[in-house]
Amino acid sequence: MAYWDIGLRHIVDVDGQLLAIDAEVIDTASLLAKANLPTDRQLWLIRAGEYFALGAKQLLRLSQDEVLFFETAERVQAPIFHKRAA
Repeated sequence: MAYWDIGLRHIVDVDGQLLAIDAEVIDTASLLAKANLPTDRQLWLIRAGEYFALGAKQLLRLSQDEVLFFETAERVQAPIFHKRAA
């Protein structure tokens, strides 16, 4: 298992800000709090250009091998099935 050079195991992007998290599992409210965002916002996981809505206080398993990208409802301005340009 690879560790990041900064000593923390997981890197995520929330609304364009990179966060380093040592926990392997985190809930959506805690992730929003770490990003200094209101914990009641809708959080979306972006994978392969598709947006997936995450539930309130849903547990997320973080990967050591990839950066996970998230956006809040404040930034998502398209329907659920919106695709990002590659």
